This record gives sequence, structure tokens and C-alpha cells, in this order.
Amino acid sequence: MALCVRRLVLAATLAAAVALLLCTSSAPVVRAAGTAEFTETQKSNTLKVLQAFARAIPELGKKWTGDDFCWWGFVMCVSSGVSVSVQLSSAAGTLPEMPDSVDYTKVIITGLRFFLMPELVGTLPASWSRLQGLTSLTFWGCGVSGTLPPSWRSMKSLTSVWIQDCRSITGTLPPEWASMPLLTTLRLRYLPLRSTLPTQWSSMTSLTILSLDSTQVYGTLPPGWSGMSNAWLLQLENCDLSGSLPSSWSAMPKLEKVSLRGNHFCGCVPDSWAQNAGLDVSIEDKHKGSNCIAGTECTTPTTTTTTTKPPTTTTTKPPTTTTTTTTQPPTAPPTTTTAEPPTTTTTTTTQPPTAPPTTTTEAPSEPTTTASPTATPTPAPETECGVDGCEVCEGTPRRGAPGAVRATS
Repeated sequence: MALCVRRLVLAATLAAAVALLLCTSSAPVVRAAGTAEFTETQKSNTLKVLQAFARAIPELGKKWTGDDFCWWGFVMCVSSGVSVSVQLSSAAGTLPEMPDSVDYTKVIITGLRFFLMPELVGTLPASWSRLQGLTSLTFWGCGVSGTLPPSWRSMKSLTSVWIQDCRSITGTLPPEWASMPLLTTLRLRYLPLRSTLPTQWSSMTSLTILSLDSTQVYGTLPPGWSGMSNAWLLQLENCDLSGSLPSSWSAMPKLEKVSLRGNHFCGCVPDSWAQNAGLDVSIEDKHKGSNCIAGTECTTPTTTTTTTKPPTTTTTKPPTTTTTTTTQPPTAPPTTTTAEPPTTTTTTTTQPPTAPPTTTTEAPSEPTTTASPTATPTPAPETECGVDGCEVCEGTPRRGAPGAVRATS
């Protein structure tokens, strides 16, 4: 056993040494060969973009001097384009916007990678969507912030996006990224993203690796993701996902590994998954086969309680208000008959001392009017109901009375 271990260690050491030798010996040759492949127009437009990074990150500006960018540090030129891989832990700066005075069809930058740069801040620029030739984009352990730009969907050549351990990147997963036709690897890990899983991503038929580990994505697993016909690795561990596991995912012909630990799923692994001998499902044992605990079954949400409350609150009030309004009209006419006489000239009889002697001769003719109190109620109802005797209106609630409001369900 010890001999086997020693042989394995020796083999690993030898492989690492060979890889290091190849990297150090072949880099200048590759750069020199790549330089000859570029036209002057490609060189000038690519140089303008790289100089924008040099201005935004001063530490790079110290290293990137001259016009022959293929010999700059962190820059690798090959026949297919230019790749930039920067690792400067102490370098401070921001991510630049893409300049306007550039013909981006002639920019040959294919890769942008930034590793372990906590002082690299700023948002992810939406203008990077102009880099139509970009195939690989990586941010690992950087201080960049903001959200994932939906406009990056315009980068049709992207095959790999890897953003990990950038703890200031928030927001949601852009559904628009589903229009990246060549995207094969999408790793968004250890990010405080708060989002559901976009159903639109089911059209990512080129995607082979999707990793959303240790994010705050929530909701359920979209059954439609079974349309990811080339996916072989789905990593969704330590998120906030819930619900049941969709049996439709067994239709992914190339799926080999699904990691789902650290979520809030219910139910058991579907039989259609278990019947796929080539599928490795990483999930808590309580969801697996014979170990599946009865208490893990999915329950339907009790959302029907919200529909029973409105009818009970609207039907109890109207019956108590309608009976009180019918008793008021009979008491109204006596009070109104005393208020009406001031509109006639009979009020002069109450003021004999102040009236001239000539008005006393008319007083004897007034007693005939005092004998008709029974006739006086007839004008009063005209102001209340407009009907003689107010007999028709007595049962009619007054406008604005509570009893006049009909209950609505």
C-alpha cells in the first residue's frame, strides 16, 4: 500500500513539473507566432481597449507600456486572439467602460480573467457587450459589485462565464442570458444573488455545466430545464430551493451529476431518476429510495384561507342600519310645521306693541287662520318628500343614510 502511494505522489510531481516546463518554454513562442497573425487594424483597435484597462487599473498601467501588447505581462497572444489573465492582489482600480472610438469588429480579445483582486471594484459594465469576440470571462475573488448585466446577452461568442467569491455582486439571474447560443459553462458561485431559476434558461441547449452553489436562489426546480439537452453537471448546493424534484429532468440525455444538498426540498428522488444508472444524485439520504422518510412528502400550500374572509365582513352590517331609518320620518312633520309660519305674514300678530295701530284692525281676521292647524302640515312635506302627506316617502331612507348602502360581496 505504501509503495502505491509513493508511486502516485511521484507521478503527480512529475506531471506538475512537465506542465510547468511546457508553460514556461512555449509562452514566448506562442506570443511571437500570434503577433504575426494580426493585421494592423486589429492591433490598433485591440490596443485601445487594453489601454482603457491600463488607465482604470494603475498597477497595470505601470506594466503595460509600448504598443506591442503581445509582450505585456498578463497578456497571451495566440493565432485565435488575445487573452488577458490578471492576478494582482494589491492592485486597486475599477472596471473600465468600453471606449467609443473603437471598431469592435476588429478587436481580437477573446479572454478576460481577473483572479484574487479584492481591491478591484466597480460594477460589471454593460458596455462590455460590445466585445463580440469574447469567449471567456472570469472574476474570482474580486471586489466588483452590482448586478449581472442583461445586456451581456449580446456577447454571442461567449462559451464560459465564471464569477465566484465576489461577495458584492447581487441581484437576480438574467433570463436574457438564455440567448447566448454558445455558452457551455456557467459558474456563478458564492454570490449573494437572490433570484428564482429562470425558466427561459431551458433553451440553453449548449450548456454543459451549470453551477450556482452557495447563492441565495430560491423557489422550485423548473421542470422545463429538461430542455438542456447537453447538460451533464448541475450544481445547486447550499441554496434556498424548495419543492419537489421534477421527474422531467430524467429526460436530459447527458446528465451525469446533480448536486442538491443544503436546500429545503420535499418528497423523494423520482423513480425516473433512480432508474438512470448513470445519474449520480447528491442529496440528503432522507430523500433517497428506501431511506426516504414519510415526513418528507410534499404538502399542498394552504392558500385557500384568504378567499373565505371577505364574505364574512361585508354581510353583517347592513341589516342593523335599515330598521332605524324608518322610524325617523313620522317625527319630522311636527317639527317642520312650526318652522314654516315665518314664511307667511301671520307672524305680525305676535308683535302688537311694535306694529302701527293700523295693523290691529287686521288681527281679527287672523283667528280664522289659527283654527286651521290641521291644514298647515301640507306645505312641510313638500320640502322633505315632494308628495302630499309624505305617506309614500315614509319608508324611503334619506340620501346618505347607512341603510341606503347595499352590501357587496
